[in-house]
Order: sequence, then C-alpha cells, then structure tokens
Amino acid sequence: MTIFNSESTYLHKNFLIFANHTCLLMKKTYPIILLCFFTLLLTPLLTNAQGPGSLFVDAGPDQTIDCASGGCTDITADFLETFDTSGLNYSVNSVPYNPPFAFNGLANQLNPNIDDAWSVVDNLPFDFCFFGSLETQFQVGSNGVLRFDVDPGDTTNGWSFSENLPNNTNPTLGEANVFTPGHDIDPSVSSNEEIGYEVLGVYPNRVLVISYFEVPLFSSACNNLLATHMAVFYEFSNVIEIYIKDKPTCTTWNSGNAVVGIQNDAGNLAFVPPGRNTSDSPWTTNNEAWSFSPVGPPTYVFGWYDSLGNFIADTLTINVCPVGPEVYEARVTWTNICNGDVVTLSDFVTVTPTAPFVIDLGPDIDTCSSSDIILDADPGVPNISYEWFINGVSQGPSVLGNSTFLVTAPNSGTYSVEAFDINDPTCIVGDTIEINFYPQPVANPPIDLFQCDDGTNTGIFDLTVNDAIVLGAQNPADFIITYHNSQADADTGANPIVTPAIYPITGTVETIYVRIQDLSGLCFDTESFIIQFLPASAGPMTDMELCDSDSDGIVSIDLITLKNPEALNGQSPFSYTVSYHASQADADTNTNPYPNPYDATAPGETIFVRVENISNISCYATDSFNVAIFEAPIATTPTPLLVCDELPNDGFAVFDLTSKDLEITGGNPIAVVSYYTTFAGAQAGGFPIPTPGAFTN
Repeated sequence: MTIFNSESTYLHKNFLIFANHTCLLMKKTYPIILLCFFTLLLTPLLTNAQGPGSLFVDAGPDQTIDCASGGCTDITADFLETFDTSGLNYSVNSVPYNPPFAFNGLANQLNPNIDDAWSVVDNLPFDFCFFGSLETQFQVGSNGVLRFDVDPGDTTNGWSFSENLPNNTNPTLGEANVFTPGHDIDPSVSSNEEIGYEVLGVYPNRVLVISYFEVPLFSSACNNLLATHMAVFYEFSNVIEIYIKDKPTCTTWNSGNAVVGIQNDAGNLAFVPPGRNTSDSPWTTNNEAWSFSPVGPPTYVFGWYDSLGNFIADTLTINVCPVGPEVYEARVTWTNICNGDVVTLSDFVTVTPTAPFVIDLGPDIDTCSSSDIILDADPGVPNISYEWFINGVSQGPSVLGNSTFLVTAPNSGTYSVEAFDINDPTCIVGDTIEINFYPQPVANPPIDLFQCDDGTNTGIFDLTVNDAIVLGAQNPADFIITYHNSQADADTGANPIVTPAIYPITGTVETIYVRIQDLSGLCFDTESFIIQFLPASAGPMTDMELCDSDSDGIVSIDLITLKNPEALNGQSPFSYTVSYHASQADADTNTNPYPNPYDATAPGETIFVRVENISNISCYATDSFNVAIFEAPIATTPTPLLVCDELPNDGFAVFDLTSKDLEITGGNPIAVVSYYTTFAGAQAGGFPIPTPGAFTN
C-alpha cells in the first residue's frame, strides 16, 4: 500500500475505538476472575493522532533567492527515521514531556474496580514489531504494565517484585513486556480513576494509547497518592513512548519498588531508562517522558526529486540553483519489515529566484484552435539572450534578442525559456508554460427523424442513429457525443439525455440538440435536428360543380389552389405533399398523379387525393371528391323587338321581352332566360329585370 501527501499535510485521520466490557472482580489476596469482552467500533474523533513516532516528511519552507548573488540556496528535509527491530536493540532517550494524547477519556475504559487483574486478550488494529516479532494481540494489566505475549487463562496481574529487568524468574516481571511504570496500584479503592486504551489515527499513522489516570497506590496508607502515566505505540515506526505525569512512591508497601522499561517475551533482554530500574527504587517523578526506538538497519529510503520526477540526491540538505521558480519534492518510502507494507509520503518546497528582470510567458494554454501561438519572453530590457526548450530539449543555442518562439499546432508540450543579461551571464532567469492543442470537433448536420402515428409506431426514437452522421470521417475514439433538450445545455454539456437510444418524444414535434466534444471536454461543436411523431390525414373533401362555359366538354381545374387547403386541413404544406389521382389504387401507390391544372371532362368524374408526409412516404392518407360538369346553353342573338309608340306619343312603351325566349334559346327546354339592363349585369347574373313580360322602356 502506498500513500502520498504534499505540502507538509500529513495523511492523518483519527478514529475512536469503543469498548463494551463486563468484568467480574474479586479482592486482592483472593483468586481473581476477569471476564471482559471488547467490541471494537471505528468512528471519527477530532483529536489529532499525530505524535512524535508518526511518519512524516517536511521539505521546509518555500524560499526566494537572489539570482544576482549566485542564484543558489540550500534546502533541507526532515522526516521520521525508522529502523528494523530484528536486531533486538533499542535506544532509550529522554524526550520532552509533551503528551500527544489525553490521559483520561479514552474510548475503551477497563476500570475493573478490582486490583491485580489482566484485561481480556484484544487484537491490535495494526501490526506492531517488537523485538523482531510481529505482534497482533495485547493485554492490559492493572499494575501499569502491558504484554504482547498474551495468556487468556491468566487473569491475575502480579504486584510483588524486587528484581531488576530483565527478569523471567518472578512472574510479576516475567509476564509483562512494557512497564509504564510497573508498580502496585489499586483501582478498586477509587471511583474517579481510569484505566483505558484507544486506537487513534489511520493507516499508516495509527497509535495505540494505554493510559492510567489518577490510579491510587496500593495500601490504605498510600491510597491518597495517585499515579498518572501512559504508553504510546506507533504503527510502522514501532516506537514506544512512555509519559509519566505523576509517579508518587509508597515506601511502606513493597519497598516502593517501581520500574520503567521494555522487555522481550523471553525475559532475558530489556531496556530501562537510567535511574528507573527496580534497584533504583524508591523513586518519584513528575512530567517525565521516555522514547524506546528500534536500533537496526534503516527501513526507509529518502530522496530529493525535481518537478519532472527526476532523482537529485539522497542527502537531507542539497544546494539548488534553479533558473526559474522550481518545485522540489522530498520523498520518503518506508517499508514495514514485519509485514512488507510500503508507504510513501512526500512534501514539496518551491524555490523562486529573483532577478533584475522577470520572464513571463503567461498562463498555461489549452486551446481548440489550430492556429499557431507566438510566445514572447521579452522583459522590456535590452541585451537579453534567450534559449528555448520543448519538453526540456533545447531548440538551439542562446541567441541575443531571440525573445519570441513560434509554437505550431498540434505540438502540445512544455515550452520553456532561459534568459540572461549578456553583461551578467551567471544570472539566468526562465519561465515555463504548458500548451495543449486539442482537436476541434465538427458536428456534421444530423438528419431529422420521423415516425408516422399510425397506431403501430410508439414515438420512441433512437437518437444515436445520428452518431455516425454527426461524426462523419472523425475518429469516434477521439470524441464523445451527447444529446440535449436545449441549446444552453448542449453548449455547456449539462443535463445530457440519459437514454438517447430509447428517447420518448414530448408532443408531436421536438427539437433535439447534439453535442460532439473532444476527450478533454474543452472543445465542442453543436447541431440540432427535429424529431416528429405525426399522423397523416386527408380532407374531408367537398364535391365540385363546374360550368362548361364554352360547351367543349372540358373544364380546367386549379387543384392546388382550390383543393389543397381542403386536403391538408391545417397540416403544414412544408411537411406534406398533395397529389390527385384517377383511382384509389393510384392514390395508394402514388402513381399517375394528375397535373395541375387538371382538365376534367363532362359530365364529371371522381378524383382521388393523396396526402403524404414528406419525411416518410409510407405515412399517407387518401380521400376523394366528385366533379360534376354542366354545359352552358347557347344563346342566339334575337331580332330587334319593335313596339309602336301610340298616343300620347310620349317616347315610352311596354315591351314583352319574354316573347324573345324561344328565339334566344332555340327551343332548348332546360334553358332559362333572364333579362338585364346592362351587359355587366347579365355577365354577373345579378339584378335581372323583375317583370320582363311588361318592361317599360
């Protein structure tokens, strides 16, 4: 497992372990039964789990250096050094008394309220290396001790001892591995004391904290003396720390014997701080801390790296001379020898040289354009020489005044320049810019989609049939196509249609917007198309009665003008075509359409009309109408009608115009004659002479 962090931000989270326990306790000097059952539950805790034994790496603060003074500086890293425990050797060091965790309020309260007892065996939440052994379980003793060499059947924690560590002859000492200190304390005589433990942090910086808080010393004469101390066990580094806040002495009991240290399972090897073995007793202390660190081969690898990931050196302090702002990485890889786990943490420091002039190539560029880009490094001062680089490769020697560089598409990469005043060539200033050319997609016009609402179609469309059309010759592996319900969504890529292959239309006509974008999401193009779910209808059509005015048996009809509006009946003439045919069969097959205008023949005929959707010729409807042709009667020019102007000879007479009917009609029995005072009136058929048999004129 590998973990990275940056900018001195340690990868720590804190977790809390709750313990539910049931314990049966008995008094000192009687057989002791301790039955505790622990349930471990992880939950976040706000307490910082970082401690002196946790893994960390610190690259130091960012620096600004004066280019004119040489342009170089030292950077120094700090990190936790870890060592293999298989050498069975530990260094014991006094450390500042600064407990990283609280003595009380730990999640798992043992508090058996009995004396001289071991807790039940519990599992370590992380592997811990101790004297070269992989430890996975532990027990907590009520007399300030802990052991990894667990024994579920042993519930009694011994109290009497006078021997020094190491020791495996006296069970009181031989049964324990860690002494925080070990001394005879009695939690049964107080209701305020706490004996507890907690696991804090997350991999790889978890810690096991075991604490004794204000536990009275044993014997009635010393119950008022309270001891507070803890042990901290660090994952991965396998460091053990002991913090002693208060360690009083009861000289009237067990000679006040106490011991601080660690001991292997065999009891033949121990490490004890100076002045803290049993033979140094009685002793009293406050605010004291000790660290027990493995001594053996290093289990870490350290290195400095540049911004491109190139290894620089493995020394803590290095001298760097950047030509421009440069980020250096301090990287440490730790290996847990006991289980083979590997962890890598990094921290970064930025070193920025200052100079009499500044080179600024501008911000990084991501572009969809294929146009060339001109980089300009001119700082506005004379006598500057420039050397240009692409991906760290020089593009030629430094040239005086060569302040511009042409970047041609599609050559994406890292472009940089180093510049110096020819009067001070040691002060080199530079800048770097990332340029990425992305392909500009082109959305070819998609096709409109149509379904005929004929009772068999569903109105569910497969929009993706337009994928290949929109792509055209463009490589589908280089682009993403999405469909949207609005132009705004297509422009931003928001709210794509989730199931474009089974899209139900809204209404009968809908506009769909398609977006094609490159894999970066930066470059895109859009188009739109129509989907339609429309019925086809024809008519209803009305019959026509026409007059053959010249009696030639033929009447010309402008079907488009006179009958198309009826046939479409509100449907768009841009979506449907109308044709006219001699039979129902011709209308169904759209064969032998009539021309326009059409010459109908007397005495009449039936005309069949077909209304067809332009987008789908199989979506059509038919109807018909009858045309009746009536022949106009022949009017013969009559002879003049003469009437004598009898007395009183006033210029007026009564004419019987109907006397000319037979002469005008030629005897046509179906002809009807009416008379008018004007030719226009006769043509229009309006306002005939009301009494043609007695017309006064």
